[in-house]
Amino acid sequence: MRFDVMPVATEKQINEVVNAAYNVWHNYYKNIYSEEQIDYMLEKYQSHDALKKQMSQGYIYYMLLADNQLAGYMCVLVQSNYLYLARLYIKAEYRRQGLAKRTISHLDAIFNNPYIGFSHIRKIRLRVERNNDFAINVYEHLDFVKIRSEDTDIGGGFVCKEYIMEREIPKNGKK
Repeated sequence: MRFDVMPVATEKQINEVVNAAYNVWHNYYKNIYSEEQIDYMLEKYQSHDALKKQMSQGYIYYMLLADNQLAGYMCVLVQSNYLYLARLYIKAEYRRQGLAKRTISHLDAIFNNPYIGFSHIRKIRLRVERNNDFAINVYEHLDFVKIRSEDTDIGGGFVCKEYIMEREIPKNGKK
């Protein structure tokens, strides 16, 4: 399977990510959150306006392509001393095919490339719902470790109970 990572830049691409988010979140989170909370979170974090606002604040969205088809998406934000992986979602029909691993390897390569200017970034950090056993297992398989728990009031009467996980970026692909 050919795998590509493409920055989201056009209105059409933003709409594709919004549609993918709606499908992925309703499929994936149905056993973790209520439908009301999923809809609230999609509007707050993954609507067209939300993506545009995040992108204006430095978040970078990428489409994950498998054989030129949208298989998922990710969103990152470079912090002073780590990369925040804000989103990594794979469509149901593309799960268990190594795309998460290929995505993280892609990030490793970027942050090991001295010409890009981010070689000082040596960690990737993310948040994952504490009840999301599947994602936690995937991240642990990719060498992420839990560093703490946080409960975050996201408004609308909803709280996200998450682990903060972190992973060292291997220097030139070596642990």
